[in-house]
Amino acid sequence: MGGRREKGAEAAKRLERHLEEIVSEVTTKETMTHFVNAGMDVVQAANSALKHIDVPEETKLRIHRAEKEVLLAAKSFIDAVLTELDKEMPERKAALKKVEIKRKSK
Repeated sequence: MGGRREKGAEAAKRLERHLEEIVSEVTTKETMTHFVNAGMDVVQAANSALKHIDVPEETKLRIHRAEKEVLLAAKSFIDAVLTELDKEMPERKAALKKVEIKRKSK
């Protein structure tokens, strides 16, 4: 059983290194959106599998950490897209209006 865990841990590390390479080369919004969606699909599949099979606590912890990282990546992506949208939107300056204040006579 220990051998399977070690092989699984090594496979997870290889996948992590591969994903880091992919992310470092991502340059378009569309590609990043696809990457985040794929990550979310993997995490959801892993969580579904956890409900149906008995896995070691270490595995559960790794999956939950991966889920957190995917969510943080999605959050970072959303922030980056919002920044780009702000750059593309024309700046709106508030129009100043002169307001006259009249005093009431006593």
